[in-house]
Amino acid sequence: MAKDQGADKTEQPTQKKLRDARKDANVSKSRELTSTVLVLGWLVGGWMLLGFMWDRMRALFDTSLASMGRPFMEALPEVGMAAFWTLVALSVPLLLLAVFLGLIVEFLQVGPVASMKKLTPDMSKMNPVEGIKKMFSMDNLVELVKAFFKSAGLIFIGGFVLYGMRHSLLMLPHAPPEAMGTAIWHGLVRIGIWTIGVFFFVSVLDAWYQKFSYLKQLRMSRRDIKQEVKENEGDPYVKQRRKQLHQEWSQQNMLNAVRGSNVVVTNPTHIAVALQFEDGVTDLPVVVAKGEGATAEEIKRVAEESGVPVLQNIPLARGLHEKVEVDDYIGSEFFDAVAEVLFWAEGIRRGDDG
Repeated sequence: MAKDQGADKTEQPTQKKLRDARKDANVSKSRELTSTVLVLGWLVGGWMLLGFMWDRMRALFDTSLASMGRPFMEALPEVGMAAFWTLVALSVPLLLLAVFLGLIVEFLQVGPVASMKKLTPDMSKMNPVEGIKKMFSMDNLVELVKAFFKSAGLIFIGGFVLYGMRHSLLMLPHAPPEAMGTAIWHGLVRIGIWTIGVFFFVSVLDAWYQKFSYLKQLRMSRRDIKQEVKENEGDPYVKQRRKQLHQEWSQQNMLNAVRGSNVVVTNPTHIAVALQFEDGVTDLPVVVAKGEGATAEEIKRVAEESGVPVLQNIPLARGLHEKVEVDDYIGSEFFDAVAEVLFWAEGIRRGDDG
């Protein structure tokens, strides 16, 4: 069998494809961006809580020092509880901050998404062949490059900051003790700022790549797009056939109405309008069929076969065709002209009957 030329997935995904993927929680997002914001949040949060943390640590040291002269088993519960609550006080604010920032960043990246499919076990993921393929996939290669770039960046930043502080570090042995803490703090701040900058740069590249990889994964072939169109809008052949049958049914009804009409008014060749009026049944004459071109010829043919009088009246035929729809009563401007035509048609019928 010849290979289908449209089978290659070269087309961008349709909106339906993207919506279906989103329903399955298959969305584009950058974990690097989330982790970078978390690191920045921890650094800022730690800086803002530095005084609080220092007070808690100092209280813990004071409790420990105050218990040095007491028996071990007597001091252990007090020091242990102090250490536990200090750990809670230092970690819980940062953990809550991390959860809050993580939710915000994830929401800003993908919006509201709710699906249980990611939690459903997928046995295909247990296939060792597929696992080996993923080990050598482009996504894993990109992850390796990112890890290498970040590691190299951290090493370079550390060396660069230490090299810039070399004169201050060499003077520390001759400086007061508090100068060492100040130098370490300045060094950590510079390393943190440069690290966040590098991580944000990697995050921007990763966000772009994740979007590219996501759209590439969802690419469709022309056959897929045609199949989707069929599913959404119906098979074009079926729609065309349905439309054709509807037209044939409408035309058949129209021709049946022509057979029961009183008269057909023509242009004479381009337009034909069939009128029906039955005293006591219809209040006014009704246009039961009209058409132009081939339809007009068909109306005249059926009328002649059925013995319906056909009259050439160009102004009346044009006026009725333009201003009166099928199954509508005629307007007041046509009363006199239509009355004369119906009177003429009735005379023709009586003459035929006679």
